[in-house]
Amino acid sequence: MIVGPVRGEVYASKLGYPAVAEVAIDEVTPEHFDAVVVPGGFSPEYLRRNKAMVDFVKASVAEEKPVAAICHAGWLLATADVVKGRRATSVATIKDDVRHAGAIWLDEPVVRDGKLLTAQLPNDLPAFLAGVLEFIAEAEQTERPPLPDYEPSSAVYSSPALLKNRAAGPGSANYRAYAELA
Repeated sequence: MIVGPVRGEVYASKLGYPAVAEVAIDEVTPEHFDAVVVPGGFSPEYLRRNKAMVDFVKASVAEEKPVAAICHAGWLLATADVVKGRRATSVATIKDDVRHAGAIWLDEPVVRDGKLLTAQLPNDLPAFLAGVLEFIAEAEQTERPPLPDYEPSSAVYSSPALLKNRAAGPGSANYRAYAELA
């Protein structure tokens, strides 16, 4: 299930592949999930500005849910203050941010520290996804609260999304990426 700040909003990857938020963050809690995967790319820069997203990741780690993060997703982990004293990796361009958040940053493709799994780059996806599948297999099987009704989005793309930017608010110097289906 894809969780985003706003249900139904379209988010685009750097390459334009669309992802539609199937539910909004305020509709779910960590108890709804066995594991959390934080995407990389540009999205963590925007996700870490959303208090509900930060709180969700912080609560997921506190509840010892498996949390996996790749590439720039280390930004969200740093903002959620969940890497202090833990071994982690990320894309090299944010290693200082991850270190300043207290992580023991390692220059390795994939790093697992307990129930935290981090990876550096899209090239590391095979090992990262194997780790995610291992997490899910190890996850405690408990009864979960029912998920909200949602329309599943498709991973089959007929056309790319158009990645655009807009000011976060009137007079704001912060910009927010968004996407429109072509």
